[in-house]
Amino acid sequence: MTTRDPLTNTQKMASDHQLRLRKKLSLQQGEVSTLSFWISQIFMIIATVLGVYLAGQQGLAQAVNFEQIQSDKNNYYLRKSLQFELEDNVKLVQAYIDALGDTCSRPAAQCFQLELEQFIWESMKFSTATLETPPELLHEARSFYRKVLSIHNNVIQEVYGRAYAAGLMRQQTEHMQHVVLPMFTQDLSELKQLLRANKVEVE
Repeated sequence: MTTRDPLTNTQKMASDHQLRLRKKLSLQQGEVSTLSFWISQIFMIIATVLGVYLAGQQGLAQAVNFEQIQSDKNNYYLRKSLQFELEDNVKLVQAYIDALGDTCSRPAAQCFQLELEQFIWESMKFSTATLETPPELLHEARSFYRKVLSIHNNVIQEVYGRAYAAGLMRQQTEHMQHVVLPMFTQDLSELKQLLRANKVEVE
């Protein structure tokens, strides 16, 4: 009959228990390592997506800002050109008013011709920036062209007397000089300041 050494058996049991404990700890460490790996990967993905989103938003904001600045710059030059054209036309109408006081034995259609500068005004029909011009400026410019040309047409058809026509045209030139052109100057000054705030200089 085989006898069992209690001391040896106890040592073996202790050894087996330590081995099982090491395996359990090793397994737990592996699980922790794997969990840490996936958590770090998730955070990396979130950081990447967030970075791409923020970069896209920043790029979009810069693109929109650039387009707005370019639009404001185009509008400035368009309105400035129209202002110059209107100033030139005021001078032409004033010269026409003086001519109406001259003696002319020929028909009015031959004596009193008036040709306004309309290159800018006509070109604005095809510009996308036109409708971004303040409505009151467009209205005043359109009204000036329409009324002056209507008065001139009535002169050459001898519907209006020359003195009466001169008075009507003088009203238009004075309104343009004292009301409309200062409106253009104020609007252009504000637009110029806006562009300057964005570090864009215009003349």
